[in-house]
Amino acid sequence: MELGKECVLYDGKECDGCMECEVCDLDPSKPCTNCGKCLDIKDYAAIKIDKIITDPKDAQ
Repeated sequence: MELGKECVLYDGKECDGCMECEVCDLDPSKPCTNCGKCLDIKDYAAIKIDKIITDPKDAQ
């Protein structure tokens, strides 16, 4: 939360310090701890790299 910055929840609204962005989505009585449960984040992640492009002309 940074007063004067744009609100992360509502487009076009300036941050007024309401702290709504700091509330847990799963349990509104708790503050957000960034646990990731609302996003179903696993303890691990993997990506497959198909190609490494080093020349900008080759990028599509």
